[in-house]
Amino acid sequence: MCKYDKAVSGLKGDMQIFIPEMKYSFYSPIVLLSIGIGMLVACVLMRKSGVSKNAVIYTMLLTFVFILTVSFMVSIILAGDIRRVGFVGAGGALGLIVGAVISVFIMGEDKINSLVPWVLAAPLMYGLSKIACHISGCCYGIPYEGPGRVIYASKGMEGYFPIQLLEVITFVVIFVIGLVIYLKNENNRILSARIVIIMSAVFKIGLEYLRFSHIGKMVTGYQILILAIAVVAYITSVVIEKWN
Repeated sequence: MCKYDKAVSGLKGDMQIFIPEMKYSFYSPIVLLSIGIGMLVACVLMRKSGVSKNAVIYTMLLTFVFILTVSFMVSIILAGDIRRVGFVGAGGALGLIVGAVISVFIMGEDKINSLVPWVLAAPLMYGLSKIACHISGCCYGIPYEGPGRVIYASKGMEGYFPIQLLEVITFVVIFVIGLVIYLKNENNRILSARIVIIMSAVFKIGLEYLRFSHIGKMVTGYQILILAIAVVAYITSVVIEKWN
């Protein structure tokens, strides 16, 4: 029995996930759908908190443009090759913050209720988008042969840690925690944003150590970028609260 046959035949009796080579990539549709779901959640929360319909629409459009633009820019910078442009979570998060903050000051409405929903939606967007990475195998975990390992047909049938699925669960949970805090603290909604920022940064930086690309490295430029974005986001929340 060849290595491929062993992997496939073991699916029933062993907890492993087999990803076959795919003729078509579902990466872009899943990422766009993830962003769309997060934006929908943010828009609903804005409307529920009394932000005008026009402000919601303009914020949505501006934020979407910045998410994609900044993400692609960061992707090119990290890869050093415009031909390898793709969606980078940290870049998307930075674009979201920039777009939402600019919109907040342009529209001139309640700054906290206009900005906080977008901070809450960020981990939801990121978490769901990692489903695309899991399916495509563009990034993957450290070598791992335990339960739940992921096997990519395109990578020689080796076992890898299911880092993408762990990120999906982690960041969706962070979103839920933030949403609960947001709904229970109507008079202090900025608190939910700060907790989400801190939790997202801590877990994202920590989970990087389970990536194949992180093997042999102590701290990467990407982790530093994540920390910098988190610091900027937190400081922005303080400024927004004082200027609200």
